[in-house]
Amino acid sequence: MELSPAHLATREAACRLPALHASLALLVESSQRATLGLYGDPPPASPGDPPAAPPVVVLTLTAAAGQVDEGAHWIVLDAPLEGQIDGADPAVGTSVTWARITDGAGQWWADATVSDEAGGGEIRLIDTLLYNGAFCRLTSAILEG
Repeated sequence: MELSPAHLATREAACRLPALHASLALLVESSQRATLGLYGDPPPASPGDPPAAPPVVVLTLTAAAGQVDEGAHWIVLDAPLEGQIDGADPAVGTSVTWARITDGAGQWWADATVSDEAGGGEIRLIDTLLYNGAFCRLTSAILEG
């Protein structure tokens, strides 16, 4: 059977919302909370591979982690979130460029881009240049589905 483009698009759209709800459920199914680590080194060459260096800061997500915006077909993580920075370069700080989200069991869930509030990153911070001892504030996290 060959499907018309309209038929195929309709079928794909029908799967999006259940897939988003399943993704969010996977993120929170553990008794431990999911986390979001922010990194200054380049992301791994292959998705899910270990990062080259430890995270600059790890933010713990809320118990619900977020919600699905059914109209926009997004997962919106609960924000704001804060965490104390302890992995930045002690002399000059570290600019973070990507994030790794892990479920409550510590398993890789997704990697995402990071930017300041004016940028186009999936994860947005007040500032991407982070210094040890300061607090990092995530202002929004929107993951398209």
